[in-house]
Amino acid sequence: MLFALGDLTLLERPIVAIVGSREPTTYGIKVAYEAAREAARAGLVVVSGMARGLDARAHRGALDGGGKTIAVLGCGIGVPYPKENLALLRSIPEHGLLLSEYPPGERPSKWSFPARNRIIVALAKCLLVVEGRAKGGTSNTVRWMAELGRSVLAVPGRIDEPVAEGPNRLIQDGAWPYLTPQDLLQHFGLVWDGLSGAAEGAGEPARTDRRRADAGASRAPVPLDDDVLAALSGLAAAEAAVFDVVTPEPVHVDRLAERAGLEPATLLAALSSLEIKGLVAQLPGKQFRLAS
Repeated sequence: MLFALGDLTLLERPIVAIVGSREPTTYGIKVAYEAAREAARAGLVVVSGMARGLDARAHRGALDGGGKTIAVLGCGIGVPYPKENLALLRSIPEHGLLLSEYPPGERPSKWSFPARNRIIVALAKCLLVVEGRAKGGTSNTVRWMAELGRSVLAVPGRIDEPVAEGPNRLIQDGAWPYLTPQDLLQHFGLVWDGLSGAAEGAGEPARTDRRRADAGASRAPVPLDDDVLAALSGLAAAEAAVFDVVTPEPVHVDRLAERAGLEPATLLAALSSLEIKGLVAQLPGKQFRLAS
């Protein structure tokens, strides 16, 4: 039995799974967000596990692309977990679907997250692994994918980056390398136009915003170094909530407040702290993006 909240018709549409590390690099954040955004603009539904880190970025990218997303929870619907994803949990039922095999209100356990991975895999035609260690939740998802005989794509990463070990070994073992959204869309018979969407196939592409796509493509991603990782580990709760909703593309401060569910004063204080720590950058017009 599955409990659901949102649009059940999404289960009848072409679905791609995008998963990755809970402690990603800025490179992984950028790739997961943009892959999900382009998949959504091409008419695909993006499914992930609502974990902090790259799962959350995949859900956010799909929504920002004007598309739909499915979140498979490791707890019951109505449980605010993880707390930094509360804004996503509130918005997805209006623009997607929440699914769980656990009764409403049931708290998560260390066993519930590996178990929910099989549901993610069962829904998806193919899986994109952005980052993850060779042993962990992401590798558990890959095993389920292999058991069902479905396609796995992996994002190449630096050989000295621990969270790149999983995808790099998947490629070594025969997974499709993910280099552009076309590598993903071709599994659905779609053609990427280089900006946003498809020429034919699973659904109508959303409207292209050329300025946003060009701006996102021009920023080279930079992996988190030890100093940045140390800064992240010391984030207060408000800072963590804000950092989780900042994207590689500029977002207005009012939109960030809405996403994070914070009062303006708290949001601005958190943004200032994140900016001092070198994690976010402020642009003209009260816009903020991830630092690169």
